[in-house]
Amino acid sequence: MGELTFLLNADPPDDPNRFYSLAQRFFTDAGATLIAAPPGGQTLEGVFTTLTDLKVARGTINLVSHANGFAAMECPLTLADQIAGRRTTTVDDLRLARDNKTLTPPGPGIITSKTRIVIYGCDVGRSEEFLKLLSGLFGLPDEVLAPRRLSLFISDGSTVRYRQAQTWSLVRKPPLIIAGASAPPRGWPNYRAKFVTDARDKFGRIATLEGPIDPSVDRLKKMLTDAAQNATTVFGRSFFMEEGVDIFPHGSQTVEEAAAGVKPRSNGDVVKAMPKTALELDDSTVVTTVSSADTYAANPAKTKFQITVAILAQVIDQPVLIAEGPNYHRVTSSPGIAPAADPASTGGGGGGGSTGGAGASSRQIQSLVDHLLADGATQEEVDALAAAIPQGDATEGLVMDAPDDTTDTGEVVDLVPPQELA
Repeated sequence: MGELTFLLNADPPDDPNRFYSLAQRFFTDAGATLIAAPPGGQTLEGVFTTLTDLKVARGTINLVSHANGFAAMECPLTLADQIAGRRTTTVDDLRLARDNKTLTPPGPGIITSKTRIVIYGCDVGRSEEFLKLLSGLFGLPDEVLAPRRLSLFISDGSTVRYRQAQTWSLVRKPPLIIAGASAPPRGWPNYRAKFVTDARDKFGRIATLEGPIDPSVDRLKKMLTDAAQNATTVFGRSFFMEEGVDIFPHGSQTVEEAAAGVKPRSNGDVVKAMPKTALELDDSTVVTTVSSADTYAANPAKTKFQITVAILAQVIDQPVLIAEGPNYHRVTSSPGIAPAADPASTGGGGGGGSTGGAGASSRQIQSLVDHLLADGATQEEVDALAAAIPQGDATEGLVMDAPDDTTDTGEVVDLVPPQELA
């Protein structure tokens, strides 16, 4: 049976980011069965209802959605949430849905021990809790996989390719582009120079296995400078974008009170392996933390508050291996360690833009396991190998979260919500 793919939303007519349109072409070319989002967007409840109505046991279920490393997907939990104005499902929403039994899973006749859920979006795989909660709500499929990096679809002539990007994030109170302008108020050269300086200061605080960064051979600064030198908000080999973290009140709270009470949250779990070199210092090895101090009023009436994270991205032009490693995070309800296949992948290997990163040693073992399975190794042999994986945390006692730069850019904030490009 072919893969079943849910598009959880559609591109707005005036949005230059054609994420969902290109995804539709990608999965159509791969022979997947597509289920488009209803008007107004899909909900997780709607996905469950569709799966239940189809009454067919599923192998691979793809969920295509904008997402972010702060553990959120562009897909409200329920229709009621959507009607109330919610655009996303967060890890908090999933936790509440689990505790309150808000959703009814599709059932064991549909979600089985052979079902695989694969998310196509950005960064949400950095949160293990999000994946575990989502797996539980689905009814514990064999595995759930989600990207650790920003992910995108690229049009290459008549072909659409699935790729990922190396990224560097900074908290910014003023939006990157004010009120739909084509450039920052002080121009792109000044914006790039400020971003590179701040990103170098932030990501350079983290130690690497090769030791402190040598100022005379500052590969981190060169990497950032090379990525930023031609970047604008127009998609290209490298580009700038921003993610908006919306603030929602609870109970009798006002939005302003909710903004003042935002607890610190990061765009990923604490990384437990030191980067090998300065070239691995990016969002996959250094988390960005936001809190109430980073909120700002996004309209004059102060009825909407937001946090803005500006991101510099550089596309990694390599096929994406959808298996536990630098590209994807995997949670499973079984002891198997089988890799998923990119529906349109032209080869193995995986991006990441570097030679290791978080969990490099375990990834090397995982890569070996993948090859063994592909060559016909038995599950008993695989389990024996998995049991031999060394345990422990190589970074015990080390600080792996660098404080973000929260200094304002000095640009005047035009009180207009930033465009969400993630």
